[in-house]
Amino acid sequence: MKNCYVKSNIFPIFIEFLFVFSCFFVKKEYFVYTNFLFYLTLITYFFIKKDFSIKDWITNICSGKMFWKQVLYTALFFVGSFILAAIIENIFVDINSGMIVLGVNNLLELLLFSLSTIIFPAIVEETFFRKNLICFANKKILVTTTLSSMLLYSLEHALTISGILLCMIWALPLSLSYIKTKNIYVPMTAHFICNFIMNGFSVIIALQSGII
Repeated sequence: MKNCYVKSNIFPIFIEFLFVFSCFFVKKEYFVYTNFLFYLTLITYFFIKKDFSIKDWITNICSGKMFWKQVLYTALFFVGSFILAAIIENIFVDINSGMIVLGVNNLLELLLFSLSTIIFPAIVEETFFRKNLICFANKKILVTTTLSSMLLYSLEHALTISGILLCMIWALPLSLSYIKTKNIYVPMTAHFICNFIMNGFSVIIALQSGII
């Protein structure tokens, strides 16, 4: 089981560290490209390994009230985690979050931004950071792998210790949702809805600003 766990996660972890490492050397205006490549590589990898299923996702979406009740609670707590992180950041005004920001200057970059902030993250991040990394073998392993998954999730979003701690707040409701429901499609759906609203709004603003 241990060997299987390591084997299934070593490639995604390698790709993540490669992406994080690149952020210290690649110019910020190219982050939108490296970020897209990160997600494209992993979503292709998970698709080939059949770690997620669009068919199963649709089945869950159509399963009824209980599923959507769980999604609603997850989404509300996920939004709440962003609000809490923002409050903390505003209290400590000198904090350097080191968040990875994706700049958009043309239509191609807007397309890549849309794919890598709206479409891909819910599938890639929930499959990787929740489904594949969180292990239910026993309570100690559950806590350890959950914290590890939250840390890796945060490393993909921020480059400073302060930013990593703030992003771990974002990861908490998604992790707890998966642990509670043991259904990856609950946090995946909540994650997608929140990204669609928040980052979709950014796409609309970019279009209205005349980027094309």
